[in-house]
Amino acid sequence: MNVSFFGRLTKAPEVKTNQMGTTYTAFTVATQVQAKGQDGKAKTLFIDVSAFGKQGENIVKYFTKGSRIVIHGDIFDARAWVGNNDNQPHFSMNVTMNGFDFVDTQAESAARQQGAAPAQVPQVPPAQAVPAGYAPQIPPPMQTGAVPWAPPAYGGQPQQGLAYGAPAQPAPAQNYAAAPY
Repeated sequence: MNVSFFGRLTKAPEVKTNQMGTTYTAFTVATQVQAKGQDGKAKTLFIDVSAFGKQGENIVKYFTKGSRIVIHGDIFDARAWVGNNDNQPHFSMNVTMNGFDFVDTQAESAARQQGAAPAQVPQVPPAQAVPAGYAPQIPPPMQTGAVPWAPPAYGGQPQQGLAYGAPAQPAPAQNYAAAPY
């Protein structure tokens, strides 16, 4: 059965080898389910994930404890039971990963790998209040080419092939009668 879910890695992924000698990457993802517990809080489900081959290598390379991820895979094993000690229902699921999606930005991932908090977006100071009847101060216009999305300055001369008007080559003749359909 195919599943897709969002969550966070509970610890760093580990490279393991099974009894048949196949190397794989194992990690656990914590995800919240919509069902709420008796205390009214959202339940957290811990899903064990196995990733093979290049995808497993990429998980080890790009993800650490706390990284956000979307997993796409197949349910390998799912079990439900009532605990002997706490008499509470428990559930476990093992998923074989077919694919994944990044959720964190590169900056968040880099900060997590260095053990630092993710970089905060700088706050823009609030605009000063303008008294009634006065126009707000408008900054002078930016010069052409001063921003990265502005078209490059050509010194007033169009470059070859960029002039508007007639195309450099005529369009090929359309022969609709020869179309295969």
